[in-house]
Amino acid sequence: MKADKEKKPVNSPLMEVFDVMFIMVLCFVILLSTMLMRGKVLVGSGSTGGMDYSFNLPIFLMLVSALGIYLFYVFSSSNKELKAMISYLYKEVHKKVS
Repeated sequence: MKADKEKKPVNSPLMEVFDVMFIMVLCFVILLSTMLMRGKVLVGSGSTGGMDYSFNLPIFLMLVSALGIYLFYVFSSSNKELKAMISYLYKEVHKKVS
């Protein structure tokens, strides 16, 4: 009974999306800044050493669209499964109470 009276904090879906996107952007910025560094820091002490990365807009847009499609699929699938799990669990609780 005591557990029923306590209110659990409810997270906003907007806040969850913000959390996920913040972590993804943070990872992207860290990886991109690391890739754009050149010279002695990452590849040795020679003056010819260095990493040479280029930015290709079409490939970047394909990557972003693929990531968007994947996230849409994951969110929609997990929502469906969560709703099914909750309805299953509450049906069990209501059967025991009745």
